Amino acid sequence: MQDFTGIDAKLERAAENIENLYSEMVRFFQKCDYPVPPKDNDELFSEAIEHFKNLPVPPRFGVLVGEINHQLRSCFDHIVWHFSIASIGNMDNIRKIEFPVFDTLPAKKTSSELFEGKIKGVTDSKARALIAKFQPYKAAEPHDSPLWIIHDFDIVDKHRELILDYAPATAIAVPGEMRGVMESYQRAHPELNAANVARNFESYGTPQFCVAFRNFGRRGAKCVTEGLIELFKHTDNVINEFRNL
Repeated sequence: MQDFTGIDAKLERAAENIENLYSEMVRFFQKCDYPVPPKDNDELFSEAIEHFKNLPVPPRFGVLVGEINHQLRSCFDHIVWHFSIASIGNMDNIRKIEFPVFDTLPAKKTSSELFEGKIKGVTDSKARALIAKFQPYKAAEPHDSPLWIIHDFDIVDKHRELILDYAPATAIAVPGEMRGVMESYQRAHPELNAANVARNFESYGTPQFCVAFRNFGRRGAKCVTEGLIELFKHTDNVINEFRNL
């Protein structure tokens, strides 16, 4: 079993920050004019949607989301460092060491060399196989791969702000187990926005307003805490596979 003490500390910090961010968002909505979606009153419900359309998302939320995501991206890079450690002294440029993230198969010479350069120091064949296994290009939709989303968010956060909002189509958080059912219902009722669709699922849990990623891969909008938990779980699962080598 691999000793991933440093990586585990990063995962622990990311989990702690997700909890803290969730608490901050709860307090934020509690102080808003509409802390919960108005029930049985379409006029008030529409007013609540308009309220959030015109309410800026606190910049601090984007900063915290970026920090959490960076911890997750860093976990992947630390994996490659961990398995490269015995070869560090023989490498020409240790700054190239990182977990490669490719949305297309690195078949051309240039992309293949780039991929190989990032893991040049990894000699463990099983570790190399796992690095290839989790590449986004192996997924049915590479840009919906959690690893690609983590990688993309990290690049975006370095150069500009992550885009968060409460657009009407993203304003409601419903229980996670009902997400697929709700999306199918919405496709069958294109005249309804996601917020109004969610109201039809109140018997499964009280819908809540939420801050959302405007784009979560190619899946469109997704509530921030729900998205971060998905990315965290994926990272944790990947790390565990490497841990057991």
